[in-house]
Amino acid sequence: MSATIKHPHGHEYPKPPPNAPPPEGAVTLFERLGGRPGISRLIKWFYARVRFEPDLQAIFDAHIIKWGPHLELLVEYWSGVVGGPSTYSGTMARHARLSLDASHFSTWLRVWEENCRDLLQPREAVEMIAFAKSIADETQQMLGQGEGGTCPVKH
Repeated sequence: MSATIKHPHGHEYPKPPPNAPPPEGAVTLFERLGGRPGISRLIKWFYARVRFEPDLQAIFDAHIIKWGPHLELLVEYWSGVVGGPSTYSGTMARHARLSLDASHFSTWLRVWEENCRDLLQPREAVEMIAFAKSIADETQQMLGQGEGGTCPVKH
């Protein structure tokens, strides 16, 4: 495993160390990820990487003006997904205006998988990758891009 992350714009930076093993007694995925701090770390590292992917950067640049509030919204969303407390009340329907296609989802999932494997313990990485694939499939289905379960991941 490489000790650096290669940024799409050419530079490299050190990989962050993985999260510590889950605390003793942690039962839910939310707890095993380290609660909000663990989810926040995962989300911030992920978007630091994915927002500069060549096929996604223009979409992010056009639609995300203030990253701080957007990242907090994403932490709220993922906190609820993994069984923690959340005030998120939005839907994935807002993605309809972004003109996303299968290649965008594939890139998002590829970077998500890399990020999870870099930052999380193996069990939690597998679970978070499965959640993301399910979310991508459901969103593509909602956007009329297939029957779900069809989102390819580029390697």
